[in-house]
Amino acid sequence: MHQPQLISRRTVLGAAAVAAAGGVAACSDTRSSGTTPPEGSQRPDATVAPATTAPAATTTPSGGDEYVPPPTGEWATTTATDAGFSESGLADVVQMVADSNSTTFTILHQGRLVTEQYWAGATADTTRDVASVQKSVTSTLIGLARQLGLLSLDDPVSDYLEPGWTRATRAEEGAITIRHLLTMTSGLDDRTLRATDAPGTVWAYNTEAYQKLRRVLEAAADTDINSLSGDWLFDAIGIDNSTAWAPRPIGAPDAAGDALWGLSLRAREMARFGLFAMRNGNWGGAQITDPGWFGEAWTAIPQARDYGYLWWLLGKGRLGRGGGIDDLVAALGAQDQKIYVMPSIDLVVTRQGSAGRDVTQAVSDFDARLLLALKNARA
Repeated sequence: MHQPQLISRRTVLGAAAVAAAGGVAACSDTRSSGTTPPEGSQRPDATVAPATTAPAATTTPSGGDEYVPPPTGEWATTTATDAGFSESGLADVVQMVADSNSTTFTILHQGRLVTEQYWAGATADTTRDVASVQKSVTSTLIGLARQLGLLSLDDPVSDYLEPGWTRATRAEEGAITIRHLLTMTSGLDDRTLRATDAPGTVWAYNTEAYQKLRRVLEAAADTDINSLSGDWLFDAIGIDNSTAWAPRPIGAPDAAGDALWGLSLRAREMARFGLFAMRNGNWGGAQITDPGWFGEAWTAIPQARDYGYLWWLLGKGRLGRGGGIDDLVAALGAQDQKIYVMPSIDLVVTRQGSAGRDVTQAVSDFDARLLLALKNARA
């Protein structure tokens, strides 16, 4: 950053974060990548600046008795019956998923594995770019950055990024806030990054605009995305991948010249994140996010009844009708990378693979087919 006013702002925010922050060492472990990172992509050893320290985790007694998967080793399992399924119904679900070009599939009930399946050479250690599932992870990191005092949702994005982060005019660019990027209401065209609508007026799915939030986080925390993800969240919940975020090796940069980044996770890491979200940011009794964060993130925005802060509120749309699960929320990615969270029945479901049938950026026909299969499998 070469703008003095931005440096001054970051200094103030960093000082506030020091006062608000504490460690989560009691519920975290050292990260190591399960695969060899590409040459030159290893995370350098460095002292983490105080402003990037994780928010202080508080002990919540009600969360202390809930099972959480261990950092390493085997996870506890439960039966189909105890999870509310018939044996034959669960088998039908697994078969439907297997027949839909899937490579991994997990179901957790009360944090325990009901089923864990791998196909096409995938294993529990296989990582995959989870596409737009990353958006819901980024949403959580934004919440943690706010908790640290590093940013406010109504801050202009231009407080953190240099002019020209879009192809809009300087005035149009300056009107776009973090909240607008978090809710897909930036008013930017998804290909040209030029302004087409006033910010906050129209919901339009826009990955290129969303991707600027990574740079906002890095500017606010004054560190890289992998470091802050690990220090604030991944270490605490057992996501053991210090190079999870990386520029995608294929694809052109966006209209403003920025590379698009991917997030690569294992199936169980997706399940961990889904479980953490379902428990309102609590992990083994340690409250990592503000306890109200997910309630806020899962509240429908005025411009779209089935969208929150980079989460799909599927239960508030057509999938919640006719006996559907009305509190169903999901992190959805292209080619049917999925994390489904169903608090009312204590289920987390994940899926990776190629597109089950329709090729989309997020919501697809696979959602309805899987949810119908799960409904039919309920004993």
